[in-house]
Amino acid sequence: MAATLTDVASGARTYLRDFPLYFEVDQGLLNTLTIRLPHPLVSSDTLAVYTTDTTVTPPTTVATDKWTLDERNGLLKVTDPSLLNKRVLISGYHFSWFLDSDLSFHAGQTMAEMSYSSGSALSAYQPAQLEVVMLGTIVHALWSLSMELMLDIDVSTPEGMFIPARQRYTQVLQMLQQFEQEYQHKADMLGMGLGAMEVFRLRRVALTTGRYVPVYTDREFDDPRWPDRQWPEIPDVVPHDQEPLYARYRRLTGVLPLSTHGDVEEISHGSYEDLGQGWTSLGTRGDWP
Repeated sequence: MAATLTDVASGARTYLRDFPLYFEVDQGLLNTLTIRLPHPLVSSDTLAVYTTDTTVTPPTTVATDKWTLDERNGLLKVTDPSLLNKRVLISGYHFSWFLDSDLSFHAGQTMAEMSYSSGSALSAYQPAQLEVVMLGTIVHALWSLSMELMLDIDVSTPEGMFIPARQRYTQVLQMLQQFEQEYQHKADMLGMGLGAMEVFRLRRVALTTGRYVPVYTDREFDDPRWPDRQWPEIPDVVPHDQEPLYARYRRLTGVLPLSTHGDVEEISHGSYEDLGQGWTSLGTRGDWP
């Protein structure tokens, strides 16, 4: 089955050992519509809210969906005022470091880097490649977490109390360096990411004519077949409004059609006379494409 970003985020969470932790709280009789949960980073998918009406006999407990959750800060907002003065029970799971949405975001960022160099979709990745994407997700996530922790400052009081808040930043930075080293090592071995090796064929330009030297498909020395001409894309090295007409046509269409009589059909925004001296034979044999 093809992997998804959710699978990548789940694998990254396993590496980080940031598993969901269960909590349960009895809020008692509800006297306000905003409830501060005992933990931040609460998963809304696992949260359950129950209300108990103690004014009836026997008391009845029912689940309600009349609420919204601020996952990052652990704030529960009840949207039904009729639930006031009813007993509220809340249960769910919270995380220590990252929400699911956080890891999904970092997984998407990592995959964007991978597809930039290879162009392959995540569904086509092999298990070894998926592991590299998971490690990249961890690197992005820890880097983001270190940006938050680096703003903490050490606390020192006149009573002699000292809280080394920067210690968490140092620990996360050490973790980041270890994961980054492993991620870069495996990415280099598999040729993945922005640092992947790429192979290009450079084209020469004749010194006397300023024309590209033709490129032909590789073949054996004793291959008697006619050479197969290649037509690589010509890069844009001048602004479009300054390039020659034939270069603009070649850029838009890929090739410049030439007939065996040496004349050129009228092309975009001009005619054969716009090309100056025109095209002449280069001493090659065979028909032009």
